[in-house]
Amino acid sequence: MQQRIFSFMLLSFLSIVSFSQFDNYPSLSINKYQTENGERILFKSEILNENKEFYIGLPEKFNDSLEYPLIVILEGEILFESLAPITRLMIELEEIPPCVLVGIPFYNRHLDYAPKISSHPESGNADKMLDFYRFELFPILDSLYHCNSDKIIWAHSGLGGLFCTYLLLGPDSQFTGILSSSPNLRWMQEYIKKDNAFAEVSEKNKLFYYLTFGSDEGEDYMGEMYQNVQEFKDLLENEAPDNLIWKYQLNENNNHFSNAVETYIDGLMLYFKIFK
Repeated sequence: MQQRIFSFMLLSFLSIVSFSQFDNYPSLSINKYQTENGERILFKSEILNENKEFYIGLPEKFNDSLEYPLIVILEGEILFESLAPITRLMIELEEIPPCVLVGIPFYNRHLDYAPKISSHPESGNADKMLDFYRFELFPILDSLYHCNSDKIIWAHSGLGGLFCTYLLLGPDSQFTGILSSSPNLRWMQEYIKKDNAFAEVSEKNKLFYYLTFGSDEGEDYMGEMYQNVQEFKDLLENEAPDNLIWKYQLNENNNHFSNAVETYIDGLMLYFKIFK
């Protein structure tokens, strides 16, 4: 095992590709490493004033002359290596079209994705993160990998629940698809329960939202967390605008972790077969 790890680290080091003087960002320096499931990109973000890294999974027959949908997975430091092979298999089976996958790490910087929450004065960084996506990350990915206008995000549980709900109800319109598995909506109640919660959604282009929960999530999840999801589902049924194409699914016999994988697979298939 140690020899394998050392060989992989050596391969990564030797296969470095450096892009100093990136065409659209003269001050941006990018280092790109090969990994077992694609590439790892490191660059310095001027918006966030810190070094950022991302994991990139490409279709097996990636073609520079084509454009591809972009799939974003949060907690990429944990989940990218699992979801990248699943994505390739779905492409091979023609369940989804060829896509570019980007895994975005959290690294315990959870509040980077939290919108402004009145009970948490240190929150409110989500808009800055969205600026980083809009003005730095997505233009870089579009230029390197030819991404098209389809941008789908998948996220799980508490942290992802915060961000995905804000992407849905807030003013941002970068994403065309939002897949949210087992979200913890406790801290989003001031957004969900405000008057006309879908006002900003109705101003957006057509949007796909997939909300799920597992029937066997366990005692820690089946109380307030499940109740909040059910209440939000009811709100969607009563108030969702026509431009929001949404689906709720209680996945039978799924626990908190298996529901994450099923939501990812089903959500992508629904996006491309129903929404598109």
